Amino acid sequence: MPNELNHFIVHCRNRRESAAFLADVMAAPAPFDYGRFTQVNTSNNVGIDFADDLVPADRINESHIAFLVTDEEFDAILARLKKNSVPFWPNPVKIREGEINHLFGGRGLYTLDPGGTVLAEFITTPYS
Repeated sequence: MPNELNHFIVHCRNRRESAAFLADVMAAPAPFDYGRFTQVNTSNNVGIDFADDLVPADRINESHIAFLVTDEEFDAILARLKKNSVPFWPNPVKIREGEINHLFGGRGLYTLDPGGTVLAEFITTPYS
């Protein structure tokens, strides 16, 4: 059996808030608490475990999570961000708010969770 990513931990300021934000943007199933983590499951069964008590708040770095989505999913994500007035950018350095990119013939955007610690990237074409 090949190695498969099962889960990873993202350190954030508020695990439930960050998990709920990501699940809402992706229209994923509601996150659930699992011990000291709040988990969001992706469509390929990778668990994203949000933790807010493992690292002191002053040591939390901005995490970057990238998702490959279909054009239809991208349209829905973009619509949810706009509907909720959530800022997004075409690049990870957060320049040109409200724009998307068209890299590699696809579309992409970046957005931050409410705590400002998880930079979620959504792309329709994998990087070549």
